[in-house]
Amino acid sequence: MNSKIWVFALGAISVFGSNPSKAQNYFIEQALLFSRQNSGGSARIQGMGGAQVALGGDFSSALSNPAGLGMYNRNEFSITPAVSFNNALGNYTTYEVQQNNLVTNLSNSSASSTNLSLPGLSIVFGAGKNTDREPFYGGTFAITLNRVNDFNGSMQYNAQNNGSSIINYFLEVSEGYTKDQFDPKFDPNTNPIGKGDNVNTPAFLGYENYLFGPKTSTGTSYFSDLFGGTPFQKETINTSGSQNQWNLSYGANLLDKIFLGAGLGIMSVRYQYSKTYSEDFTGQTTGEFLNQCVGCFNNMRLNESRTTTGSGINLTLGALFKPIDMLQVGVSYVTGTSYQLNDTYSASMTTSWNNFDYFGNPARPLIPPNAPKPPPLNNVSSKTIDDPVNYSLTAPGRLTFGATVFIQKKGFITADVEMVNYNNASTSGFSEQLYSLSIDASQDVNRVVSSRFTSATNIRVGGEYRYKNFRFRAGYNAMGNPYANRPLNRINYSLTDLSSFSGGFGYRTTKFFADVAVVQSTGTGYYLPYAIGNFPSPHYDYDKSVTRIMFTVGVPF
Repeated sequence: MNSKIWVFALGAISVFGSNPSKAQNYFIEQALLFSRQNSGGSARIQGMGGAQVALGGDFSSALSNPAGLGMYNRNEFSITPAVSFNNALGNYTTYEVQQNNLVTNLSNSSASSTNLSLPGLSIVFGAGKNTDREPFYGGTFAITLNRVNDFNGSMQYNAQNNGSSIINYFLEVSEGYTKDQFDPKFDPNTNPIGKGDNVNTPAFLGYENYLFGPKTSTGTSYFSDLFGGTPFQKETINTSGSQNQWNLSYGANLLDKIFLGAGLGIMSVRYQYSKTYSEDFTGQTTGEFLNQCVGCFNNMRLNESRTTTGSGINLTLGALFKPIDMLQVGVSYVTGTSYQLNDTYSASMTTSWNNFDYFGNPARPLIPPNAPKPPPLNNVSSKTIDDPVNYSLTAPGRLTFGATVFIQKKGFITADVEMVNYNNASTSGFSEQLYSLSIDASQDVNRVVSSRFTSATNIRVGGEYRYKNFRFRAGYNAMGNPYANRPLNRINYSLTDLSSFSGGFGYRTTKFFADVAVVQSTGTGYYLPYAIGNFPSPHYDYDKSVTRIMFTVGVPF
């Protein structure tokens, strides 16, 4: 049996009923993306792997453990710019059948990008220390900005796929319903299932561009004139945005032995992806019937863009204890962050045909009686309809313990252990959309979140060596795997096996200080451009590395 036909024949069987839809899956993954945060902080802290819960005297304490602000005895202003170099290197895997054997094909590719950012800004108001007011020696109030997530990056892949096309996916998700599923006049939330519920999807654009169509005017089975094709596939994906948290925090000093603090966190978030996916069939002979489409089709291009924006709020409580001069221990708890988010999706598709008589095949009577015959296909395009959605997200809380050991006046070693239960993330209050099925937060999102994700432990270790006015630092950070099981239809890019090594140095005087840190982070990920049933879907497995150089400059006042 011809391997191309074998693959497309399997495409008629759909398995998507048991999996979340592409839209639902996006919100499931966003629950993780916005819950999984970096430690944040100044170049000093980042040079030590982000470990900071058992330290003090740094504006980073306002975010991680406000009790550390109680160690300030002066006012201070600081600013932290950074530059990041992103690189993604991976393999695109496709499958085909040769002589009844499944064959795997690999194609490697890479992408890189650079971006500038401002991950830190602070002003600290220290009241000074007054030992005459026992047990309260004084307190410090701080207003700080920290970047806890940076979403900037890119990746790309390309390869010949002899086993499947995105059209397989279009056929699968459309099978079983009439063409009314692509008609915007039907509100999918008030009409029977199958009427209007595939509008504003890539399949809708494929239908509008004649990549596939119904076998009869009222039928529920679909065909494609590109049946049996072996497209050259290419995709470029760019992501951008960040999560930034403003903190209004206060730390108190009790007898230089106990430090207590609390802070209000105000989070802003913006995440965006833009994807350009294409398939090239130039010169190929395709179709269900012999020589039906001889070089009739050139290529298709799908552009997708999605933006999620919003804000959130949380509280942080912390304590530091100094039982002896050489030891400090700290504990911090951040409540779950409550977000109000807005999500918008837009997409467009263009196709290039060679004067193809799509409606001229008598085997499929697509033209109503007495209706004029449409012209042959050449350049076709379509786009989705604006249909934003608002919803709420509650990210899980975080509990962190830390300890610092001081080595006389030469420096210190510090470590943090952070615990987060990602399956506690939850969504609610999805607004109704006109052209998409309403999302039931409990059934469509939260149920999958609780089974897909799990608790994780994040470890941060670092140290500082002091020589006169100079400081030399190094650190390590490892984030636990948040997945309880590997999902089969991932659509965005939360990484696993995340870790980083860092180093830095600083110079401090009574009039100013300056710190530099270099953080090298790595992680692994995978991505599916489309998921099909009963045949392996193509996927892109990649390693992402980010080199970030941070500078913090501060002045007491």
